[in-house]
Amino acid sequence: MEILLDKQTVVIFGAGWGIGQAMARVFAEAQATVYVADIMLENAQVLAQKIVDQGYKAVAVSCDVSDYESVDAVLEKAEKETGRLDVIINNAGIVTLNSFLETSQEDIQKLFNINLLGANNGMQAGIKRMMKYDKGKIINTSSFAGRHALPEGFSHYGMTKAGIIYLTQAGAYAGADYNINVNAICPGIIRSQMWEKILDSYAQAGQDREEAWRTSLKHFIPLKRGDQKPEDIAYTALFLASDLADHITGQAVNVDGGAAMN
Repeated sequence: MEILLDKQTVVIFGAGWGIGQAMARVFAEAQATVYVADIMLENAQVLAQKIVDQGYKAVAVSCDVSDYESVDAVLEKAEKETGRLDVIINNAGIVTLNSFLETSQEDIQKLFNINLLGANNGMQAGIKRMMKYDKGKIINTSSFAGRHALPEGFSHYGMTKAGIIYLTQAGAYAGADYNINVNAICPGIIRSQMWEKILDSYAQAGQDREEAWRTSLKHFIPLKRGDQKPEDIAYTALFLASDLADHITGQAVNVDGGAAMN
């Protein structure tokens, strides 16, 4: 079954790289008008142009998700230009890899501001704007790291991702009276730009990159497959954004090769 979002308006925060890029492409191919929002405007512009060159609809916009007004301005722009607001995806995120005791207050604040406050801003501003349509879909990117504590290095990252799961349920309650579905996706280990940065840190500590990658898969992923792609998350998001998921809300969907079972 082909899922199409013809004429729908989709705003993706954190769309400039990794999973967000895949989401932008997949939603554009589903005939939606995609607003590619990222703090790195040049990345967003390059991606949006590629999408347009392929015959689809995309608009690049700059956004700092930690700033509510910046988030709301993107949603306002999308509404004014298209006359509607159907889907919002809160995908912006960063990771730090210091141990629990060595993570600085500055890094903790950055993780909170981008990962958790950013998702909160997208949900709050989004639900307020979607109310008048009596319909909408909001999707948040969490992580299997939000399901349970991981070894040293992911502690505060996992904290923010666990918070996203909680906020997803809170947002689902807030949006329920207006037919606004709010869900989250919990990816596993995907060799995206973010995970390459993690491997960089292992390499700097003297570990072999590829061995570190294989060890991560063996340790975290029961399926022990290293072929999960950003598109796996993008297609899950597309399903959750479609009418097929009208009765799914407040859920955190694991797409992680079984990692959450560990």
